[in-house]
Amino acid sequence: MSRVKVGIIGTGGRSLLYLNAIQSLPERFELSFMRFRDQEKADRFKQLYNIPVTTSMDELYSSKPDFIVAVNNRPDVGKVVIDAINSGFPVLAETPPAESFEEVDQIWNLTQSTGQKLLVAENYFAEPGYAAKIEAVRRGYIGDAHSVSVSNTHQYHAISVIRLLLNTGFEQVRMIGKEYMWPLTSTQDKNGNPDFSGAAGPTGRSHVIMEFESGKAGFYDFATAQYWSVIRSRYMLVQGSRGEIKDDEIWFMDRLNRPMQSSFVNNMSGGELLYITLGDKILFENPYIGTHVKSIGVATMLVSMKEYLETGKARYSFADGMQDTYLTQVLKKAEQNPYCAVSSETRPWQK
Repeated sequence: MSRVKVGIIGTGGRSLLYLNAIQSLPERFELSFMRFRDQEKADRFKQLYNIPVTTSMDELYSSKPDFIVAVNNRPDVGKVVIDAINSGFPVLAETPPAESFEEVDQIWNLTQSTGQKLLVAENYFAEPGYAAKIEAVRRGYIGDAHSVSVSNTHQYHAISVIRLLLNTGFEQVRMIGKEYMWPLTSTQDKNGNPDFSGAAGPTGRSHVIMEFESGKAGFYDFATAQYWSVIRSRYMLVQGSRGEIKDDEIWFMDRLNRPMQSSFVNNMSGGELLYITLGDKILFENPYIGTHVKSIGVATMLVSMKEYLETGKARYSFADGMQDTYLTQVLKKAEQNPYCAVSSETRPWQK
């Protein structure tokens, strides 16, 4: 399978990243159709991007894509996944592909009964900044990582990053937390338009402690406003037995047990990332240099899906995707039940 046909369902900002990756890697992918609900928007996209568009699911399915990317509005991703699988198509589903414990089980059972392939498009582990830090922990720079504090991304992504950095696999986890409502002054809207009114409104902020059965811990601290408010920062802290990583800084012990401090450095050329270094070591290399890919992580998920169809192996497995989807529901339950411990249970994909 040298070149695969991809169908996209969804037309928001995330879908444009998949479209960009498909168009930037023409030797690997071609777009069969991008499916819209609105004909006017479909016509506009066709003119802007010179792509095949449709408002018909039947027309999309009739084009026989090798797999479908479900990148529609979050509450409806699961419905699209279920319909596509029942129609006989492998799916790469945006995060999370389920919005309840029941939907998690429904999607798992459906893949098992049909044998159809599904991957969850969790791209954070493949985005350069995260990938370099995950590699630093894997190489043992800070010894055994025992705790991660995440305040730079939400829910599903945070859980995935925490599990990868702590290398907890499918360990059971107990969560205790609460969502607080605190006032926050508006600085701009979601589109980046400035707001000088000084108006303040209640904003939710979640604090959740995750205790894994190995004794390792994740600390989740996030407010959705962090994505666009210019007076709310974002950070990540990884602590281990021989040091810690905070954002782009690292403190660690060398082989002679001397305390060291260094930084993760982006090496650029012509505005394009080449690789990320820590001292003289390369921890991440851009696999798409010269392609104009806007999101390395999104492109990697497309490539991983292609590899999965060809070899049965994935860089981020279906089981991992289901685990992070399931734990997202555990986290939400902990938020909704303040101070009450919520524990995960053994799920079928862990066996």
